[in-house]
Amino acid sequence: MADGKMRVGIIGMGVYAAFAHIPQLKALEQIEITAISRRNPERLTMAQKAFDIPQSYTDWRKMLDQVSLDAVVVSTPHHLHYEPTIAALQQGLHVLVEKPMALTSREAWAMVKAAEAAQRVLMVGYPSRLQGLWQTVKQTIASNTIGRVRQMSLSLTYYCGWTRETGGFPDDVQGIMEFMSKESGLPEGFFTDWGRGWRNEAAQMGGGTFVDNGTHHIDRMLWLAGAPAVELVAMTDATPTSVERFVNVQARLANDVLFSLTSADAVPQNLMGGEQQLMIVGDEGIITDDSQGEIWLYHNEERKKLESQFRDRTVIEAFVDAILGNDLNYPQAFEGAYAVDFMEALYRSAAEHKIIRIKDER
Repeated sequence: MADGKMRVGIIGMGVYAAFAHIPQLKALEQIEITAISRRNPERLTMAQKAFDIPQSYTDWRKMLDQVSLDAVVVSTPHHLHYEPTIAALQQGLHVLVEKPMALTSREAWAMVKAAEAAQRVLMVGYPSRLQGLWQTVKQTIASNTIGRVRQMSLSLTYYCGWTRETGGFPDDVQGIMEFMSKESGLPEGFFTDWGRGWRNEAAQMGGGTFVDNGTHHIDRMLWLAGAPAVELVAMTDATPTSVERFVNVQARLANDVLFSLTSADAVPQNLMGGEQQLMIVGDEGIITDDSQGEIWLYHNEERKKLESQFRDRTVIEAFVDAILGNDLNYPQAFEGAYAVDFMEALYRSAAEHKIIRIKDER
């Protein structure tokens, strides 16, 4: 680190980098954003000026070769996570890679092994488990309050149809984009095509909207359960010419917890945020949530609302803490690989109409 500052580069200067990574990085005094990269030179220049970044590159490889860095954030489309992550780790850099960390288990575990060989932090960008309330749920389970966990179920409903449509953004999405662009100091037009392009391509996404949104929930549920999946069976409505909108999964985890999930990308457009219904069943109690986002504990014949016992942390805060050795409670690389294992098995099961058994590569 130069002058006590951690020098960070960003690979993939897109929407999430602009609205999340850069503001979170700038909020920390010990961070210096040294360089950014994006293939589109016009948008790259817009971002460099808006965020006052010293150096910019249309080729991330040149950025890694020419700029002295301590860490990078990889925020490219899903199918482009693997190569820059491996390259950065091999250069001795710490890496925060957006979710899902890779499109295949082979790539994910190669990334894990590269981080171990380099003795560098490889963190996956799963923000929800860093929220204080979910940390409280994890602590409640770990303290054996509900006894041994036997079953977990999750039902998701949301609307991401606008990523598949060819017209303009829905009014609510367009409004969010315009507001956030203005707040970030970005010029008009920076995000006019966000949500289209690669998000419409299964080969780049790794599947349909579930691989984009569902991976958050898969990571959180496996983390809460404390074990990866060892076998699953899944069904979707996907066809050879279309990606899934509806998903049903039944899985067994390594600790014999049974996990069921349903996901529907089909709610009305004006409810695009969607809802989730969670239930965690133990021998001595149940944890569930409601439509208001509140989480409840049923124990000893009492119903108690769980209140957060921890501070919310951003992904960048957790990443920096991990690099400095201050905290190991972050989405680690092997956990990201477990989520990729789950997703790969899900799509394979749905395509082949059979139970898939998952090998733990760790």
